[in-house]
Amino acid sequence: MIRIFRHTLCLALLLTLAACEKDREPRIEVSTGEVHLPGDASSGAAFTVSAEEPWTLSYTGEGFTVTPDNGARGETTVTVTATEINSAKARRKLGTITVHYPANMGDYPVEVYQRPAVATQTLLLYMPGRSLIAYYEHNIEGISAAVTNRIPGDGRILVCYQPEKHSSAVLQEIRYDPATDQCQRTTLKTYDGFNAGNPEKVRQLFTDAAETAPAQRYGLIIGCHGKAWIPAASGSIPYSLQRPAEDDVWATAPGAKQTRSFGDKGYELDITELNAAFEAQRFRFDYLIFDDCFMANIETLYDLRSTVGYVVASPCEIMGDGFPYDRIIPHLFEETAVSERLAKTCREFWNLYENEYQNTIWKEQSGCISLAVLSELDGLAGVMRRINEKEKQPFELSELQYYKGGSTPLFYDLGHYVGLSCGDPALVDEFTAQLDRAFPADSRLHTARFYSAYGQGNHEVHHYSGVSVSEPSPRYAAENRLTNWYRDTH
Repeated sequence: MIRIFRHTLCLALLLTLAACEKDREPRIEVSTGEVHLPGDASSGAAFTVSAEEPWTLSYTGEGFTVTPDNGARGETTVTVTATEINSAKARRKLGTITVHYPANMGDYPVEVYQRPAVATQTLLLYMPGRSLIAYYEHNIEGISAAVTNRIPGDGRILVCYQPEKHSSAVLQEIRYDPATDQCQRTTLKTYDGFNAGNPEKVRQLFTDAAETAPAQRYGLIIGCHGKAWIPAASGSIPYSLQRPAEDDVWATAPGAKQTRSFGDKGYELDITELNAAFEAQRFRFDYLIFDDCFMANIETLYDLRSTVGYVVASPCEIMGDGFPYDRIIPHLFEETAVSERLAKTCREFWNLYENEYQNTIWKEQSGCISLAVLSELDGLAGVMRRINEKEKQPFELSELQYYKGGSTPLFYDLGHYVGLSCGDPALVDEFTAQLDRAFPADSRLHTARFYSAYGQGNHEVHHYSGVSVSEPSPRYAAENRLTNWYRDTH
């Protein structure tokens, strides 16, 4: 009896499972509900259809083709190809693909869009050198984390860096792929024989970026290279734990934490060379963000005033982590004024090092930043020229706010220098008013102290105008007198 009961029970279970299987609708999965084609003709995108029974598709609209138009059991890749260029300034909808599944009488729509051939904005992140490669990878991961189906929208993000060696580089694009719902990095171009210290190579890179990803507007972020206006021929020493000579300006203190000091030794560009690379382009960068040390100095910014609209930079050192890219990228692609987007970028940088520095690698509460409006620098130079025509008021150099540790501070606060050296209160007020136009106060942000790998440790910020000047320093005095800023203000 027991054996007969077991057989009867098993038969009942099998019949029940067979009935359930018969009642279950055959499954189908379409990998995405949207396809976004690049703006060029013949460009393509794809999605997949996974089904347990045969299916067909149809589509409405124009400007694209679809293959195949049917599929059997299993997974099938459907390729969508644009047949014409999108010369409009915005993304456009081309039509709708509908997957028909007779097995359950269901229809599954896939909307087809095409991005503009000319992007709304192309942002190039240029990170030359090898000494900070681990930080660069972290920064690129931050960008990837920020990229979604809405960011960068109709903009494009390119990255150029040197993951293998100093003599090669790659130009990649970071883009959201709706078919996989993931961010992807695609290599657009490889460079053999690349030299970050060769002005022609850098000029060509900027040209390639614009030709590869043409846009209505362009933005640039440069990492690593940051020795202010100091000529590259003066030499630099990368991060080191070795005890330096006492009189070496660029030697870090023993055991110093990593900051984004300079371009790798032997692979540097002078600011005048960088500016010449900008001048050679058929386009103008709306903004430049320096993810490097000491780049908010008046000598550098004044040189760039005709080729760049705005600059975000720090007058002192930037810790190895650099900017919080996952937070600034969404701001940079907002549809607001450039100055508003950059003001938010400054605040995100400051907030990280003011309030969340414990989450950074070196855990230093050190973050000074400012936004420069370069169209206002000619006006600033005009007031400075009149100040320099008057006799200087004596002051103690030790009183002046500096931004570099060690025995050779080199970079001093410009606003503080004018306040201490100019004996004409009316001229000081005029200079301060123009300084506020050139460096908006709401984007001049700083922590109470800054870290310096030179004369290791933290240094107080007791006066902050967001921009430095090297004229008060006796070091590199002859070279400083050759800068355009010095010559135009004396």
